[in-house]
Amino acid sequence: MMKTSTRLTVRRDWVYRAKRKVSSFSTATTGTSTEMRSTKNPIVGKMATPSHLAKWRTGSYSSRTISAISYMEDDNNNRHSAAKNDRLLVVGSGVAGSATALVAAETYQMPVTLLFAGNIPHDCNSFWAQGGIIYRNFDPSSGDSAESLARDIHRAGAGLCVDAAVRKVSEEGPDRVRELLLNPNGPFADVPFDKKPDGELSLCLEASHAAPRILHYADHTGMIITKHITQAAARHPLITMQPQTLVTDILREDDICIGVATLNRATGQRSFEYASRGTVLASGGLAGIYEHSTNPPGFNALGSSVALATRAGVQTQDLEYVQFHPTSLYMPNEARFLLTEALRGEGAVLRDASGRRFAQDFHPEGELAPRDIVARGVFEESQKSENGNHNVFLDITHRDADWLHARFPTIQNHLAQRGLDMAKDQLPVIPAAHYTCGGVSTDMQGRTSLTGLYAAGEAARTGLHGGNRLASTSLLEGLVFGASVADFIGGSEEGKDLSSMIQSRLESSPMVMQSNNRRYDAWSSSLEPNQIENAAHRAVQLLRQVRRVMWDHVGLIRTPSGLATALEALTDIQDEAMELHQLCPTLETAGVRDAACAGRAVAAASASNPESAGAHYVVADSEEYSDDEEEVAAR
Repeated sequence: MMKTSTRLTVRRDWVYRAKRKVSSFSTATTGTSTEMRSTKNPIVGKMATPSHLAKWRTGSYSSRTISAISYMEDDNNNRHSAAKNDRLLVVGSGVAGSATALVAAETYQMPVTLLFAGNIPHDCNSFWAQGGIIYRNFDPSSGDSAESLARDIHRAGAGLCVDAAVRKVSEEGPDRVRELLLNPNGPFADVPFDKKPDGELSLCLEASHAAPRILHYADHTGMIITKHITQAAARHPLITMQPQTLVTDILREDDICIGVATLNRATGQRSFEYASRGTVLASGGLAGIYEHSTNPPGFNALGSSVALATRAGVQTQDLEYVQFHPTSLYMPNEARFLLTEALRGEGAVLRDASGRRFAQDFHPEGELAPRDIVARGVFEESQKSENGNHNVFLDITHRDADWLHARFPTIQNHLAQRGLDMAKDQLPVIPAAHYTCGGVSTDMQGRTSLTGLYAAGEAARTGLHGGNRLASTSLLEGLVFGASVADFIGGSEEGKDLSSMIQSRLESSPMVMQSNNRRYDAWSSSLEPNQIENAAHRAVQLLRQVRRVMWDHVGLIRTPSGLATALEALTDIQDEAMELHQLCPTLETAGVRDAACAGRAVAAASASNPESAGAHYVVADSEEYSDDEEEVAAR
């Protein structure tokens, strides 16, 4: 593979090399406390006055207004003093990260620093969840129960789920939803989920669920949940929000995690963030490393948690089980847009170009079969497209137009901008990468193989999903396991002992003492503008290559030769991406470094597992689709 023609000079005193010699990061500035916490936004120059901060915390600002505001308040404490390090670091501000932070701060009075790469805390993947979150249908006639939900999760997971994780979510889920999302007078969130005319919570049915048990807010449930839970976190006096912060590496002293290395997107400042209470990875999954993904376009969902763990030698598991959503809107030359599972739960059916309903060809439950089965059925039907005419459509035109537009306003607005109406038109669909069922290996308390490092949400592999995720479990998993991490760290003797051990290690760590006494300018000071621009451009090119390789060879249907091809290509891309980021650390170079690392890990896990199950489907090379057929699906 051609290496970048841009050669940048490395200042050797920048580089911190981990023992595995896989990751590099500058010792960089440790004095970002005042720069990053200045209330002047470095991008637009708008001052974040106390009234601005108050408006965010009370929800008076829209997301677009908030994006122009820095949330950091002045803090003149020594960044690496014992008091500063007496905190929990949480990487990621989605549902899992916010739940961890809130329970830690409120229940255990623990100082928390919430690190996130966006300008605002709800700039996260949880925001984009459409369908809803599992609750419990307490109507006796529904037949719903913890046991019923557990059966549904196991069934969707292709028999590969860890029963302890399934039971935990099934049994603890309703209480966690009430505690963290239905809390009108407490410190947590009060989410205005849709209700029935009698004032009771409205529960809908989704695919592979035995009963209607899904709480929702129209078709943008993730948006309303993240808005409310991140506002609750921002209001809490023990939680410090640190935006525009990329976590680039895990810091470890031998067998203990002591914090993370970071890069500030706006200033270019780099620092080491230490924490005696532990570090939690909650920065989501890796579906964005595929060419066709339901995740937002750009540098999103690139597998940062898996990449961080892999570079630090932390165990991952089940990475081959990448879930593909059956129904993303198929518009040529556009990013894929999710058409939620709830549409099929409300009666939408799959048809071919002739109008024939085909879902029962591949499963007796048709459109309501598990996602992996429906996705492959849609994919295989799409191979029959001829002469540029698409062959798979989602049809819900039999439902009332006013009801549809009220129930799915986000989707209808997106369709209307493209001249479509779900009440009148059959919608062209294609599968797209959606969710990471595996991840960083954890136990039921979120502990990883590295002492002091935890993971929660899509970043973690708890075993809940097995080989394929049940619809609407993702947000619930984030709540339950995020809270469990906080419970372990703050509420168990073992967790408290671990915090004491980490604090002792911090007090004697050469790395900490060195970073206390060193200060460097932002990385960009020694680089020419064209060098930075060239590096960013090359990173975009490499990311495009990663996504194409993953879609072509590590997609819905995999072959041994295709996986071997992917491993070779991704290894080359990863080598170049590592070098590029070392020379010029930016959002773009960090993103492609993570994407290549995560992609290679997925390809390796897939190649090492010859057994098809759930979302991992392997066929012999002789059964592989032709290049022409694959191109139809990729357009």
